[in-house]
Amino acid sequence: MLTNSAVWPGRPENRGRTLAPWRARFPRSDKYWKDYAIDSSSAARSPMFPSWMSSDQAWQWQISLQLRLRQVHGDGFQEFFSDVMARSKGDDYVRVRAFGSLGDKGCDGYLLSTGSMFQCYGKLADAAVKVSTIVAKINEDFALALENFEGSMQEWCFVHNLFDGLPAEALQAILALRTANPKIKIGTMGPDRLETYVFDLPELDMVGLLGPAGTAEHTKNMRIEDVAAIVHSVMSGIDANMAPLADPKPVPFDKMDFNAIPPCWRGMLSVASKNAAYIDDYLQQTTDPELGQRMARVFRHRYEALKVQSLSPGAIMAKLYEGITGIGSVPLERQIAAQAVLAFLFESCDIFEDDASKVPS
Repeated sequence: MLTNSAVWPGRPENRGRTLAPWRARFPRSDKYWKDYAIDSSSAARSPMFPSWMSSDQAWQWQISLQLRLRQVHGDGFQEFFSDVMARSKGDDYVRVRAFGSLGDKGCDGYLLSTGSMFQCYGKLADAAVKVSTIVAKINEDFALALENFEGSMQEWCFVHNLFDGLPAEALQAILALRTANPKIKIGTMGPDRLETYVFDLPELDMVGLLGPAGTAEHTKNMRIEDVAAIVHSVMSGIDANMAPLADPKPVPFDKMDFNAIPPCWRGMLSVASKNAAYIDDYLQQTTDPELGQRMARVFRHRYEALKVQSLSPGAIMAKLYEGITGIGSVPLERQIAAQAVLAFLFESCDIFEDDASKVPS
């Protein structure tokens, strides 16, 4: 694989040239990224990460897991959950699925050693949360499981992919079931708890579930052809008549803080920032002098469209990232190039807010 120094015409520290008019940003701030650099030593990482996993891989797999959980819904979410549990628990976990009109009898999976029964609810990412639907599912699925497995059900767990948490009415339903059924341990499992099962898996299973994750060496070896393919894919079919952007402003040193960027995305942006200047190189040296300006407009408009939906910063970042990589399995080389593009756009203030006063309270 070609390294950066082999494929990029000029290294950023030696460029010494005037930026194109559309990219007349303030100079790249070493202090900005230094403040947000995250120590990659094992001591600085979350204790949930195994010792064989680098921080770069951990952040990428956290992001990949978030993307997967936002994408899958219904039976797809149940299947993914069962994949995780089967890899984690082996033969102790029993997959359950409906056969024809017989249904699953209120059980989507069962742990033999503890008598734990699981029922899955996977919401489609862009669908509105219907409180009545969630509450009804909790009550109906528990009643069905109790009817069919009363003697074998020691624990009942409602598994969901709601990143912002369950509505209060769902908690009320869970608490009411606990009161009415004191002999059964009743609880929930959301994305955070599911992540602990995933990150306890060996490397081969992690790759099988989420695909490969890049290391510092992969970031160092980003290829120009992957960047070109990403930019071409993003810009094909884009309306060239979008409204122009406002004049650029310097990137604030605390931009990640007041935009509440989640830790895994901070880590990824910090690592990918090493390649952000190469994206600037590519856009300035392409034969299309307006390409960079058009791409900046595209992502600013995408960000604004996502912001008005009152999505969390993590959800917005996930949507923007998917807009670069595409949905589904993404080759490692494309991941690295996409991360560099995202870091470049974040650094240049094209995405997320450049002033704390613009962030909704």
